[in-house]
Amino acid sequence: MNKLVDRIISLKLDEIINYNFPYNELFGLEIIEDNVKYEFLIKFSDSNDNLICFGSGAVTRTGPKAINPPVFNRYSWHVYFAESVLYYNDPTRYIDDEMKVGWGVGTADNYYLEVIADIIDKIRVNIKIKENNILFYSSSGGGFTSIQLATLIKGSTALVNNSQMIIKNYYPQFFDRLKNSCFEGLDEETILEKYGYRLNVLEMFKREEYIPPIIYFVNGGSYADIHNQCIPFIEGLSKLPFFEKENNVEVIIYRDEKGHAPLSNEESINLIKLISKKRLYNYKSSPDNDPRTAFLEKELEKYKSRKIVRFTDKLLKIKHKIFNNK
Repeated sequence: MNKLVDRIISLKLDEIINYNFPYNELFGLEIIEDNVKYEFLIKFSDSNDNLICFGSGAVTRTGPKAINPPVFNRYSWHVYFAESVLYYNDPTRYIDDEMKVGWGVGTADNYYLEVIADIIDKIRVNIKIKENNILFYSSSGGGFTSIQLATLIKGSTALVNNSQMIIKNYYPQFFDRLKNSCFEGLDEETILEKYGYRLNVLEMFKREEYIPPIIYFVNGGSYADIHNQCIPFIEGLSKLPFFEKENNVEVIIYRDEKGHAPLSNEESINLIKLISKKRLYNYKSSPDNDPRTAFLEKELEKYKSRKIVRFTDKLLKIKHKIFNNK
């Protein structure tokens, strides 16, 4: 982190709420809790009451292009936002030198992502940001942690792109490394039964009895993202006992040739800004004749022509064949 910022603040968990943080400059924050180091890059705005939190997906851990933790994907984007921004590192990567993505899982007796949620919530209280003014954004594995954090910090929103929803459905070598490194000595059945809420957003929804507002962009041209993540997520979501009452999920399917790669930087930054300003989504009062689809398509047209399929309350009507239509 010393390579990224000149100033690094080290605090204990109970010191966060009353600390006098700097504003309008990028700085590092380190919190040691239960012998685990939690690291953040932060820039607080003194003129904006929104907070955008960025997660990180998989990175290369070996070879000449290896990236070692702390990992802060898209940290250079902070210059594009008037909002306060926060980047969180996943200390799960420290458990195994070859672990590319850890999804905040932690160890059997310590759920790291829950501690990260607690830290962010204390930061929120310190800088007087309301929960519904927090947006969690990322893609892939960072999309997974974004949804988990939005579930833990009630009222916040998750914007995700080609996110994992069920870790077991991701590439087997990633899940196997996670099992062996984070839950050493436990068999898969025990892990899924006891720690399923850390590995599956649907199980987290069940534990919390809560579904957060989610804007989920997924590439219809990525077979793995559609068939291994999106469809099982939608099917599982519809089976939750509180689905009808708590359905703040929006699935937006686009199509391009980049597969699992996210939308372009420019598209992503623009969408983050629009959603942070609540210009696209307002789940608490959605009119019957909702103009948001046309607005979204207009916004995306400036980048490239996309075929958009947008689902909100009628998720049960999604058919597998739609993802193969061009």
